[in-house]
Amino acid sequence: MTRLFRVAAFLALKSIVRGNVGVIVLTIFMLILVTMNLLFVPGLINGATVSMNTILVKTYSGDIIIEPKGDDTVISHVDDLVRSIESIDGVVAASARNNINAYVTFEDERVSCVVTGIDPVQDRAVFEVAESLIEGRYLDSRDRGQILLGVQLAGADLKDIELYSSSLRHVHADDKVVVTYSSGIEKQYTVKGIFDTGFIQTDVQAFVTDLEFNSVMPNMNNKASSIRVRLEEGVDPDRIIGRIASLRGDLDFQTWDETAGLVESMTESFVLINQILNVVNYLIAGITVFIVTYVDVINRRRQIGIQRAIGIKSRSITISYLIRALFYAIVGLIIGILAFKYIIIPIEARHPFEFPFGPAYLTTKPAYTARMAFVLLVVSFVAAFIPVWRVMRIKILDAIWG
Repeated sequence: MTRLFRVAAFLALKSIVRGNVGVIVLTIFMLILVTMNLLFVPGLINGATVSMNTILVKTYSGDIIIEPKGDDTVISHVDDLVRSIESIDGVVAASARNNINAYVTFEDERVSCVVTGIDPVQDRAVFEVAESLIEGRYLDSRDRGQILLGVQLAGADLKDIELYSSSLRHVHADDKVVVTYSSGIEKQYTVKGIFDTGFIQTDVQAFVTDLEFNSVMPNMNNKASSIRVRLEEGVDPDRIIGRIASLRGDLDFQTWDETAGLVESMTESFVLINQILNVVNYLIAGITVFIVTYVDVINRRRQIGIQRAIGIKSRSITISYLIRALFYAIVGLIIGILAFKYIIIPIEARHPFEFPFGPAYLTTKPAYTARMAFVLLVVSFVAAFIPVWRVMRIKILDAIWG
C-alpha cells in the first residue's frame, strides 16, 4: 500500500512540474475565485444581520422589553420598578415608555402613528435615537408642546426614503403639526427635531416627554405601557429576566431577538439566496476540475496505457490524478481564504456596503470556512475521479492503440 501511494505521489508531482503552466495557473485561479465567492456572500449576509440586529437593539427594542402580564394594559408604580431594575448587576439603564395611537396632520397631509411618551434622559441612556438627529434638537425633560418625529413620518422633503409617499412629506424642524390622539384630544406641537436611525420601525415613531404625555393622559402618571432595558455587553438576558421577575409577578418579558421578525425574514431570504449561489459555485469548481482532468487523461490515454502495460497499477494512476486535483483545490483555497481575509475584508471595511438599516461589514466564521473548504475538496475529488475511472476501464491495448 505504501508503494502504491509513493508511485501515485511521484506521478502527480511529475505531472504538475511538467504540466502546462497556463492550464495549472488558470485552474488554480478559477478555484481562488470560487473560494472567494463562497466566502463573500455568507460574509455579507452575516455582516448585514449583525448590523440589523445592532440597530434594532439600539433604536427600537433594547435588550429586554417588559410589558404588563395578562389582561393588564399598563405597568403600575413604574418609577420604583425602574429604579429597582437599574440596581441589578449587569443592567446599564431602563426606560419606561407610554404609547398612544394618534393622527398627525400637516397642511393637507394626515398620517397615523404611535406617539410615545418618554423621559428623555432615561431613554437616551437606553437608546441611540438622539445620536440620529438630522434636523433640530433632542427633547429636554421639561419640554411641553414639543414633538420629535421619525424621518419616515415627517418626510422632510427626502423623496428617496422608503415611506415618503405615505409620510407628511414636507415637515421640518420648527414646523407646527397637529396631533389628534385616539382619546379625542387634539393639540398643536412644534417639531423640535427629526431623526433618521435607518430602521423603519423606529423612524415611523413620534416622541413627546412624559410631562407632555401626562398632560394628555393624566391617568398614566407613574404608569407605563412598557419598560425597555439595556444590558452590559455579554450579560445573559435570561438571568436578568429572572431577577426582574422576582421583583414583580405581573410582568411579561421579551428579549430583543423575539421581536426581530422582520430581521429574521430578511435573513432567511438572504440564506436561501446564499444556498443557491453556493450550489452554483460548487458546480463551477467541479466542472473546472472535471474538464481539466478529462482533457488531460484523454490526451494521455496512450501514455496511461503504456504505464499500465509496464506494471504501474491503475490505482496508482488514479490516485495520482486525485492528488493533483486536491493540490489545485488546496492551493486555491489557501490563496482565496488569505486574499479574502487580508485584502477584501480590509478594503470593504473602508468602503462598506450601505443598506437601508446601515453599513454592513464582511465577516468570516471559522466553522463555515472549514465546512466550505471540506465540501470544495470533496467536489474536486469526485470531479477528478469520474473521468479517470472511465479511462481506467479501457483495456490496455485499446488505450495504447487509441
